[in-house]
Amino acid sequence: MDGREGAEGTGGTREEIVAGIIDEMLLLLPVLGRELGRPTAVELEEIPEHRLPEDSQVSTGHVQIMIALARGPHSVGGLAEVLEVSRPAVTQLVDRLVRYGLVERRHDTEDRRVVLVDLAAADRESARRIVAARRRPLERAVDRMEEGEARIFSRGLKLLAEELHAEHHVESQGS
Repeated sequence: MDGREGAEGTGGTREEIVAGIIDEMLLLLPVLGRELGRPTAVELEEIPEHRLPEDSQVSTGHVQIMIALARGPHSVGGLAEVLEVSRPAVTQLVDRLVRYGLVERRHDTEDRRVVLVDLAAADRESARRIVAARRRPLERAVDRMEEGEARIFSRGLKLLAEELHAEHHVESQGS
């Protein structure tokens, strides 16, 4: 943008265009949050099979771990790297998932010093179906974009996540 071009053909200064885009994002983010937080039909079918305790609390961090493990086992350090959180944070999340019987720890067959976290054998297929259901709308949306648009969209999401994380960190340091 050279400061005079409009988003999607609308006119205005760069500041006006950016303000309009930010307003659109502010309206869309709660909708995305609600939709991403709503269980899919597959989850509604699969999750009762887990027989979680009534007082169980499965957070977005737990779900992120399950999604990462749907691709295969990881060490705690590997999960921390993928999720971009500390090892102690991952350990706490994994401990709860182990208590719920959703994941299990086992030694790596190639290096017994390494402990791998994996989906519980009984839940691997359920987790894969849940992840596939979560991927479908994302795949449809990305299919509607040019490759460059999809890369820019992904980069924008990463930048937004970084800024939200940084803002939360600044706010928590100030209180």
